[in-house]
Amino acid sequence: MDAGDTTGDGRGDDVRPGAGTGDAASVSAGAAATGAGTPRPALVAVAAALLWLVSGAVAVAVTWTGALPGSAGAVLPATLPFSPGVRPWAWGIATTLLAAGVVALVVRLVVPLADRTADRTLRFAVAWFALVLAGGAAGLALDLATIVGAFPAPRLRMLLDGLGTDATVGAWWGVVQGWLPALLVARRAPAGTRPEPATQRADARRRVRPRRRLVLATVAVLAVTAVVGTGALGQRAARVASAQEAALAEGADPALGALPDPYAEGTPVPTLDPDRDPDRDPSWCTRDQAMLLLGEPGAATGHRSLTLRLTNYTDAPCVVEGYPDVAFADQNGNELAVTVEQGGSFLAEDPGYAQFELPAGESAVTVLGWDAGSTAGALAARALYAAPFATDERGSWPVELDVVEGSVVHVTAWALEAGGPAQP
Repeated sequence: MDAGDTTGDGRGDDVRPGAGTGDAASVSAGAAATGAGTPRPALVAVAAALLWLVSGAVAVAVTWTGALPGSAGAVLPATLPFSPGVRPWAWGIATTLLAAGVVALVVRLVVPLADRTADRTLRFAVAWFALVLAGGAAGLALDLATIVGAFPAPRLRMLLDGLGTDATVGAWWGVVQGWLPALLVARRAPAGTRPEPATQRADARRRVRPRRRLVLATVAVLAVTAVVGTGALGQRAARVASAQEAALAEGADPALGALPDPYAEGTPVPTLDPDRDPDRDPSWCTRDQAMLLLGEPGAATGHRSLTLRLTNYTDAPCVVEGYPDVAFADQNGNELAVTVEQGGSFLAEDPGYAQFELPAGESAVTVLGWDAGSTAGALAARALYAAPFATDERGSWPVELDVVEGSVVHVTAWALEAGGPAQP
């Protein structure tokens, strides 16, 4: 069997077009011609991803245990978006693995460029740059995850807060550690003088290269998108877990209502009744004359009540008329969807609409009444918003009531606390 003529150094520089496939040097030369040197770019990519994970894990361990000073971050950049103290762990682990995948894909895309030169130093520099680029790309994906996870930003100028933070850390990782996988590329057989492929199979492989790079680039973009998605969801899950742990530490009972969710959909309670009449009677009691106070609760089997008191603390009388304005907020600070109806309830009779004078030092009262609702895991009233009249700005009080979403709350008209309302 004709093994072909090769030089003694094994590089296959003098391979004849008709050389047999059994010659190891000829196989090596054919692989070099198709850009698959030894080790293959995929191996370098895997080594880079493993280094990203291992060095990041060591950095997390060092930070968590305090085994080394903070300056250790100069050689052990905190590349992993994972911390043992942040739960749930599943999101952090998924984001970490996906970020490592971004590193591997970017390295796999860029490292083959080193095959275009036979200069070992230049090949090493190209490979090292690929590691820096890969680390920066993975870090940028984590930055975007931070931005998306915090959306919407409290202020427009804070929209891009965090952009570049992890990208800088990732690129620095490539600078201080990327030279290690780059050594694998530098040790590969230099491109040298490569023979033109002598078979149709080799030509077909060359034509496949652009399509392979396109596929790799597409997968890399998808991996970046996955990092952004899982990272943002992980940050939100961590904030929800933190808020609920804080609520439990403060004595919240899931049996008395759902635990708070910072990302729950809803709108805050308006400070003014959206359906208010803009015309206010100038004789009505103002905040400078009367103070609205939260009164005592009442209960019977399956029924609840709560009294509100409007006290005139001045030396002159003022006028009270009609019904107060009432609304509720749930555990998340959003307006609770309840129906507020004017009238009496099981525990309070409605004296009816009237206008009367509230003497100095006296109080007017109104009673809220509702049927007790099941609060286990439900949105329930955790703040009461009220104003003496629908034209006024609402004040608020923290409460824990079994007024749940869908409840009907009845409100009686204002009346003098000593008895029924005075005649107009």
